[in-house]
Amino acid sequence: MSVELRFSGAEANLVLHATEDKGKVLAAIQDALSIPADRFSGEPSEGHFKNRILLLKASIPSEEAAQLAVRIVSLLSSADRSELQRDIHNYSDEKGNLYMRLDKQRLCRGDVALAANDSLRIRFRPVKKYRPTWDIEHYRRLLSSTG
Repeated sequence: MSVELRFSGAEANLVLHATEDKGKVLAAIQDALSIPADRFSGEPSEGHFKNRILLLKASIPSEEAAQLAVRIVSLLSSADRSELQRDIHNYSDEKGNLYMRLDKQRLCRGDVALAANDSLRIRFRPVKKYRPTWDIEHYRRLLSSTG
């Protein structure tokens, strides 16, 4: 089944702790997800316990966002795809944005998996105006067509 998938763009965000090697983490993300490391820009900040962190963000243009979504879904385990499909309302919002949180440590080992904590957070913005029913059904088709 072919799914026409379009997004107006996507944004990837992550927190890099002082103990993590920025180059290695970004190289792993580039290898696994094809998001170029040089797309990420960062600003230093302070964590909850006054620890140094770096907030990194990358913008992904519309023509690459759909490819990224398909790539992520194709690399997820069948259990993770089932979770996304079953609980799609927990991965989208009232504006039709689709959110995926990927385990940063597993990405560094070349594995793509969903995670709640210490994750690479990706928000896919829909092209169409607010139509939550359409967006959710569209996302379900993506999840059922891959794997």
